[in-house]
Amino acid sequence: MKKKLLFIIITVAVLLTGCKSLFTPEGNLLSAAKRAEKQNDYHTAVLSAVEAVRIDNQYKKAIEFLKETYPKANAHYALLIDQTQAAGGSETNDRIAKYYKYLFDINESAKSLPPITDPKTKLALTLTYTDYQAEMNKANEMAAEEHYQKGINLYRMKGRENAKAATEEFEIALGFVSGYKDAEIMAQKAKDNATQIVAFFEFENRAWNIPYAQFGNIMQGAAISNLMSNPDVMKYTKIIDEGMQDRIIQEQIGSLDAMMSDNSRIEIGQLLNSNIIVTGTIDSAYLEGPVTNMSQYTRTANIEAENITTVTDSDKTDPYYNSSSSNQSSSVTSFGTVEVEADIFHYTKSITFEVTVTYRAIDVETGSILKSETVTTSISDSSEWADYRGAEEALTWEDEQLINAYEESVKSAQQLATEAASDAGASIAEGLASFLK
Repeated sequence: MKKKLLFIIITVAVLLTGCKSLFTPEGNLLSAAKRAEKQNDYHTAVLSAVEAVRIDNQYKKAIEFLKETYPKANAHYALLIDQTQAAGGSETNDRIAKYYKYLFDINESAKSLPPITDPKTKLALTLTYTDYQAEMNKANEMAAEEHYQKGINLYRMKGRENAKAATEEFEIALGFVSGYKDAEIMAQKAKDNATQIVAFFEFENRAWNIPYAQFGNIMQGAAISNLMSNPDVMKYTKIIDEGMQDRIIQEQIGSLDAMMSDNSRIEIGQLLNSNIIVTGTIDSAYLEGPVTNMSQYTRTANIEAENITTVTDSDKTDPYYNSSSSNQSSSVTSFGTVEVEADIFHYTKSITFEVTVTYRAIDVETGSILKSETVTTSISDSSEWADYRGAEEALTWEDEQLINAYEESVKSAQQLATEAASDAGASIAEGLASFLK
C-alpha cells in the first residue's frame, strides 16, 4: 500500500513538472514559442523561448527547444534574405531590412541568456551568436533611401493625394532610420500641402419650433468633436478654432450679419485661409407629446376555492339531520375551481422629437459643393404603468410589474432636442469624414 501511494505521489509530481504551460508564465511562453514555430514565425518562437529560460534557467523543455530551434531560425532568415535579393521587386529592401532585424533580435536575445545546461550532456550550453548590427543598419539605410526618393518624387507632383502619399513615404523612411536626411522636414511640408482647413459656420434655423435655443451650437460641437476623435480624418485636416474664426470675421467684416449667404461665407472662408466651409440649414422640427394613452383589457384565471354549504331548518328532512342537537344549523366544506377576473388599465406616456438638417461642404477656391446630405434624426422616450380593479389572483407577472411601476416621468423636450442635436452632429461628421480622410 505504501509503495502504491509513493508511486502516485511521484507520478503527480512528474505530471505537474511536465505541465508548466498550465500553471506558469514560462510554460505559457514555451507554448507560444511552439505555436509560432509551427507557423514558421521563428522570430517569435526564439524570443518567447528565451524569455521562458530567463524566468527559469533550468527549464529543460525550453532549453531543448532553443537548442533545436535557434539554429533553424538563423538559417531560415538567412535563406529568406538570399531568396529576396535574387527575386528583386518593389519591396525588396523593406523585406531584407525586416529579415536582418529578425536576425539581429534573435542573436541579441541568445547573447543575453543566463548560464544554461544542456539537458542531455549536462554540460554548459552556449548558443552561437552573430552580430548583425552592421548588416541591419545597411539594410535599413537602403530601405529608408528608397522611400525617401519616392517621397521626393511625389512631393514634386501636384495634388492632395500625392502630398498625402509623399508624407507616408517620408514617415516610412524615418521608421527605418530615425532622423534620416531631412525626411522630418519634408514629411511636415508634404503634410501641410495635404492638410485641408475646415471652417464651420452657424446653420440657418428654418424650424420655428426647436425647443432649445442652443440646438445649432450643440449639433456643430458634436460634429467637430466626432471629427477630431477620428485619427484618420485629423491627420490631414485642421478645424479652425471658433474663437479665432469669430475674431477674424469681426476684424475683416465688422458684422456677423454678412455671413447669411453661401457666397459671403466663401469669401469669409478665404479670409480664414480655409479650403472647405461647412454650412447648412435646420429644415424642420417635429415635437409630439408628452401624450398619455390608456388601453383596457380583462384578465381571467381559474383558481381553487373553498365552498362552505350551510344546513338550515329546511334541511330537517335530511336523514342525517340530528334533531336532538342544540344547533339548528350546520355547515359542509367543499373545494372546487372558480373563475376570477381583473380589469387592467394600461397607461403609456411618450414624447418624440424629430429634426431634419441639411449640410453642405463647399470648396472655397471653386465654390463647388463637395458634399451635400440631408440628415433626419428622431429621438423618443416613453414610460408605462398600470392599475387594476378586481381579483389580484387574475394578474400575470407582467401585470404586477406594470402595476408596481406607477407613473414615471419621461424626458423633457429640451433633453430630447439636445440628444437629437448630438446625433445629427455625429451623422454630419460621418458624412464629412468620407472625403476628409
